[in-house]
Amino acid sequence: MKKSILFSLVILFFFWALGPGIPQAADMTLRYAGNLPIDHHVTRGQELLAKAVEQKTGGKVKVHVFPAGQLFSDKDMMKAVPAGAVDMAEVTLSQWTGIVPNLLLLDLPLFFTDRRHVWRTVDGKAGEILKQDLEKAGVKLLYWMDYGMADFISKKPIKTLEDFKGKRIRGYGELITESIRGLGGAPTFLGAGEMYLALQRGTIDGAASGTTSFYERKLYEVTRYVTHADYAFVMFGVMMNLKKWNELSPDLQRLFADCSVEAEQWGRKECEKMDKESMEMLKQKGMEVFVITDKEKERWKKASVPALERFLRRAGDRGKELMEMAEKSR
Repeated sequence: MKKSILFSLVILFFFWALGPGIPQAADMTLRYAGNLPIDHHVTRGQELLAKAVEQKTGGKVKVHVFPAGQLFSDKDMMKAVPAGAVDMAEVTLSQWTGIVPNLLLLDLPLFFTDRRHVWRTVDGKAGEILKQDLEKAGVKLLYWMDYGMADFISKKPIKTLEDFKGKRIRGYGELITESIRGLGGAPTFLGAGEMYLALQRGTIDGAASGTTSFYERKLYEVTRYVTHADYAFVMFGVMMNLKKWNELSPDLQRLFADCSVEAEQWGRKECEKMDKESMEMLKQKGMEVFVITDKEKERWKKASVPALERFLRRAGDRGKELMEMAEKSR
């Protein structure tokens, strides 16, 4: 009897000592949706956040990433996240402007000087106001994810304003769509995952999107030309359902905040690197890249004024204030 008890105690001590190495059931599991390809830097940023949270909680919180539209398309995210159909998501902020008009600030074409101008804007008071607006819509913005530089890809060359005439161009948000119309094109709103097939079938003649997306979505297989104009600097958002966020303990909220800072800083460096690499890889795939001159870019800015006017109409006085804040961040 004594030997049996002693043996049991030894076994218990053995498993206690090895405890940290034994897989434990998570106290909380979160579903984290995404829409970018698995190898895209935005998706890798999702994985980085998920891993950091799991490590820092000792496995008590697990974040499962579902990339490439496995759960919802980018167009459906604005309903899914506030409704709690998914706990977290990286989202195309351009598609949230219907419920948060002030986000249109980040979509102004040919407005921001460079990506650092965008960062200064979202890191300042303007960014805090946008986060508050999103909370009113039922989501907590954990951090801004730099998606990268947006330009044009097309089946026929686009070098001047006149080259837009009659071309059906995919837009990814209302201001970009308005701008394409001002440039002389015929805008078509499509989700990111629909571009390849539309270009292949000839439903559209070109598309506005990120240069990283041009490469990762293999659009070089169905187009030939890239027009580089620093047309826009696209910001995504990493969000959590607000109800789910409020259910987290203060300690967990701080942990998510810390992990978000790490992921945001990583994303900015990685995005800048991938923008450059993607452009080079597109060239290697045989694509011709046209760089728009400063003089031509000024023509595009004037033609895109309707997009600016739409922003001011939609966002009102608050939008004007946000724009002034962004101007001061130059």
